[in-house]
Amino acid sequence: MGVRQRVAYSREAVAKGAPVATVARTMKISRQALYRRPTPRLHPQSKVIVDEVEQMIVGLASSEEYAQDGYRMTSRRLGRAVNAKRVLRVMRKHGVICRRRVEPRPKRPGYFVVRRPDELWHMDMTSIWVAEHGWCYLFAAIDCCTREITGWSLEIRCRAVEAIAVIEGAAKTRGIREGQLVLGTDNGSQFTARRTREAMAGLGITHRRGGYRDPESQAFIESWFGKLKRREVWVNEYETLEQARLAIGRYIDRYHDRPHSGLSYRTPNEVATSWQEAQSAKIAAV
Repeated sequence: MGVRQRVAYSREAVAKGAPVATVARTMKISRQALYRRPTPRLHPQSKVIVDEVEQMIVGLASSEEYAQDGYRMTSRRLGRAVNAKRVLRVMRKHGVICRRRVEPRPKRPGYFVVRRPDELWHMDMTSIWVAEHGWCYLFAAIDCCTREITGWSLEIRCRAVEAIAVIEGAAKTRGIREGQLVLGTDNGSQFTARRTREAMAGLGITHRRGGYRDPESQAFIESWFGKLKRREVWVNEYETLEQARLAIGRYIDRYHDRPHSGLSYRTPNEVATSWQEAQSAKIAAV
């Protein structure tokens, strides 16, 4: 007979008038097990939250907009001094913590040190479902220094023509000079095509190709695509291409004003502005 069964039988005996000490000694269990009255366990999310800070943490972590944020980002969003470990405990308690990556990240043999904006961009393409056309293709480039999205386009084709249009448009908007920028891509045919390489050479852009089957080579844009899909694409349905473009454009505008853990919880716009002010001060000093 197991411990739980002995406790159950002992409680029945005590309820009929048997002495607690005698029953506990006979059944070889502690008297504490007989005195304690078990209470049913409630689901963490069904508990009434009394603490104000705990309410704020659960409210932020369970909201649709911030559901994918980790405990560190959530602690930053509270607007008050709250220990990140407390935020982690509360999120675990109420089952609202974001799933974390458990597999070890591969160690890369080398890396590119970025010292200024428009020194290294990562560019890639991903597919998005639009009811009007089926799978459509989003090209996007990100500045690895400021984390700004420097250019993007959602089209129904994924040829070299569409990739070149994004590269040329972003280079013109950012005022890229010859020899200023390195563009990192994977080995997709859109980026390795002769006309794409010729277009980049004409703009004075150095092409940096990643390894085969190595998405870590474009880690910044791959990470951004993952956040875009979890926070925007997978929670909405797009009927037309124009609707999808408007939704993604609004998301990018919000993203530029969203704190980024890789930027010490500053926004891409704040980092870009600080670089511009530093450059202006340097020119004025000269």
